[in-house]
Parts: sequence; C-alpha cells; structure tokens
Amino acid sequence: MSFASGKKAWGICDISGFRYRLRDMRKTWDGFLVGPDQWEPKHPQLTPPRFAADPEALRDPRPARIEPVAEALLTNNPFLSTSGSAVIKVFEDDHGRSTGDKVRFRGAEAFDGFTVATLTDPDSYAITKVDADTYTFSAVAGTGTTGTRGGGVFASVGPAQALLPLSPFRTEASGANAVILVTEFKHVRTTGDTVRFRETAAFDGITTTVLESANGYTITVVDANEYKFTSTGTATTGDITGGGFTVTAGPTS
Repeated sequence: MSFASGKKAWGICDISGFRYRLRDMRKTWDGFLVGPDQWEPKHPQLTPPRFAADPEALRDPRPARIEPVAEALLTNNPFLSTSGSAVIKVFEDDHGRSTGDKVRFRGAEAFDGFTVATLTDPDSYAITKVDADTYTFSAVAGTGTTGTRGGGVFASVGPAQALLPLSPFRTEASGANAVILVTEFKHVRTTGDTVRFRETAAFDGITTTVLESANGYTITVVDANEYKFTSTGTATTGDITGGGFTVTAGPTS
C-alpha cells in the first residue's frame, strides 16, 4: 500500500491536544506523536547502564597456611637440677603441655654438670607434666652436681620438629641413591644422628615417600647450618634445590 506524503496534513499532539503540521511533529521514545515543543529525549536515568558482576577471584592465589607452633622464651634460668639425678625440672608459665609431649630446647647455657649439647639435644625430650607451670625431663647425659637453677636468660622451648627454611634440600648430583644436602640454621646436630623429614614436596625426581622415610636418615654434618644424607631416590638433574616451604626435621617418633 502506498501513502501520501502528508506535507500539508495536520496532526493532533497526544500530549497537549494542539494541532501541528504533521511534517513538524515527532514521535517520543514511548510512542507518542507530539508537537515539536512537547518533544524531549528519553532521560538517561530511564536507561541505566548494565553492569556485569564484580570479579571476585584473585589471580595466582595462595593456599591458606597453618601457622607453625612458635618457640616460647622461658623465664630466666628455667631449669632446676637435683643432685645426683638426670631429671631436670623446667619452669614455663601456663605451658599447656601434657605428659608424653616432646619438646626441644634452644639457646640454653650449661649449668650444674649439664652441657649445652645435652640441654639442646636435637632429638628432643619427652616431658612429664608436674603442674600448669612446670614439667620435667630426663637428660640424655650427665647428672646434677649440687642441685641448682640455671640455663641462662635466652633459653627457649618449642616443638620437636624444627621448621626448615624455604626449599631446604639440594641434590648433590644426578643418579641413584642421591646425596641430598639440607639447610637447617644452627641445627646443633652431629654426624651419625638420625633425622626424619615431614611435610615435604617432591623435587628433582625425589618423591615425598623417599624424603619422608619413617626410619629417617643418618646424617653427615657439613657445617653449623648444613648437613647431608644419602637417600634411596634417584635425582634427575642434580644441583637442584626444592622440598617446599613447610618442611620440618626432627626425631623419627
């Protein structure tokens, strides 16, 4: 169907009811035919912008970590010996420990016949709870001479398992029965000690099963901050560091 041009036609405004030349009239956004004095554009607030949901995922997230048990600084001269006995009483306020717990002392000074090596034995000590503020342990060597307090002002106590630094292992060379060097600052260990590792991560072809052997490994001390052991695994490349960031070293049990 064809339509007339309407150049001389009249139209009635849907808003005011006034008559206008049809050619001058305009249609509003909501469909009304109106005169030029009644027309206005659609208000922007009637067409709000569309927003996508705010992103919530983080790039390269890190898993939540469980904070390791921290060492506790003990009171001044926290140890009390008994003449002729290897049993030492430890004073630690509100210690929260139980009989059978294993602890390791660090920073202690020799006193009353007990050496630093004995007090800070890296194999740790099983304790017997006396009360909420004291417990005892039996030293691996020596007995009290007179029975007195000692140990110095910087003695601390912590878990038997020592938290190692980030990526503490390094393979010495490639091949079977790989020798692995371990970084543990101020380890106070001696050649021939048995150390068991936990919470490791595989690296250079050495699996966690190998690293975390339940029998532990006999170590050879390199220096005050490093020792090594011969593993049962096979290193792929050699001279590679790894092991993760939660590795601990301690006694086998």
